[in-house]
Amino acid sequence: MNLPESIRLARSRGVVPIVAEIKRLIPKLAAEYGRPRDEREAGQLASLYQTGGAAGISLVTEQQHFGGEPEKDVPAVLQATSLPLLIKDFILDSARVDFYAGILGGIDPSFTRRATLLLHAHMLGEQLPAMLGYVYSCGMHALIETRGPQDLHYLSRLGRRALMVGINNKNIDELEMGKDQVRITPEIIAGYREMIGDAVIISQSAHRSTADIRRSIEAGADAVLVGTALMLSRDPAGTVSSFVRAGGG
Repeated sequence: MNLPESIRLARSRGVVPIVAEIKRLIPKLAAEYGRPRDEREAGQLASLYQTGGAAGISLVTEQQHFGGEPEKDVPAVLQATSLPLLIKDFILDSARVDFYAGILGGIDPSFTRRATLLLHAHMLGEQLPAMLGYVYSCGMHALIETRGPQDLHYLSRLGRRALMVGINNKNIDELEMGKDQVRITPEIIAGYREMIGDAVIISQSAHRSTADIRRSIEAGADAVLVGTALMLSRDPAGTVSSFVRAGGG
């Protein structure tokens, strides 16, 4: 099952689709508190997320700033769970797409369909339509990440080819160092809907509580991506479970 299918299935069951994230290094906590790399086994953590009811796993594989280990962790997560996998890196050219296609194909060619690559709209700019097409041609899905309404013009070049769009509540250009605050509103979501129709919208980052989860869902997001709150939790499965049930369904 791919990520948009899993999200829609969770919504049909009346629960909040949670994309649960694994990241080796959290730049904000490393800078402010000296928090070291997280060395837990990615497959075991992903399995806990699945037990809690997550709709998908997000894996930060960017190496320089987030300490990612794609060759190790991508296989570990896919082999430990049956969930779709969102791979988060700064993908700026087709060579990086080929890199991940090679990892996936080397594990099991059927895993390619479970994979989604993150594409940052403002980083790719005019290259976004071609990069999206290339990801699709490799058999993977794509999540187009935006910073907010200021990036809607990038989506206008895609027609209805964008099946999933993310709205990051934090500033990725600052490595998400800012304050945790869910910024999306019904008005923002309405603006996106005018551009992308019924594509899946994921509210990303800054979710620390069930109240934050509800805020995103009530604004109109289809799913919520949660990272730091889960990485800091002493009970990852239980925390995912509470977030999945946050919508009251």
